[in-house]
Amino acid sequence: MLEIVTPAATSDLTTLATAKRELGVTDTAQDARIADLIRQASDLVAQWCNRSGFGREMLRQTARLVSPVDVIVLHRDLGVTITAVTEDGVALAAADYERGGVLLYRLREGARVPWTARLVVVEYQAGFVLPDDAPPALERACLDLLAGLWHGQGRDPAVRNETTEGVGAVGYFEHRGDTLPLAPNRLAALERYRRFHL
Repeated sequence: MLEIVTPAATSDLTTLATAKRELGVTDTAQDARIADLIRQASDLVAQWCNRSGFGREMLRQTARLVSPVDVIVLHRDLGVTITAVTEDGVALAAADYERGGVLLYRLREGARVPWTARLVVVEYQAGFVLPDDAPPALERACLDLLAGLWHGQGRDPAVRNETTEGVGAVGYFEHRGDTLPLAPNRLAALERYRRFHL
């Protein structure tokens, strides 16, 4: 079970100033609209990466064990900092556990041993302090999407092409829920932040 103790202050992957610079906007008349587009673009990136967002949160993960396990798997994997671990209500010292990626191991005298307690509670922070600490690949994807939303206002995003010969014709993109309208190199850069669920 995962509980969000302190939610992220923001999910925005870029700042208003950076977005305006990207769009070439110098006045404040469109600030509210640009802020909305930042939120929308940030959300699209998070969805594609199979995440609820990238902002730093304080989390409490509870594991109720019916038998010993070798490892506890943390539910979040980006920017993890463990602040406390308790076994059946007793706080463990930092030397009593170690983390390897999303795997949390129990230690006794420096050796890995199974978790045998019935209740293990792990408190940790995960995510990035947004928007200033957004990784470049995430911010770049957000800005590219934002520019597309900005310049595509009033246009049907599903239209691929239009032909005006006599009656005319309209071609549409085939919609796929797992795609983003980004260049292949941008998508490749995002892959390291994508979470795959088994």
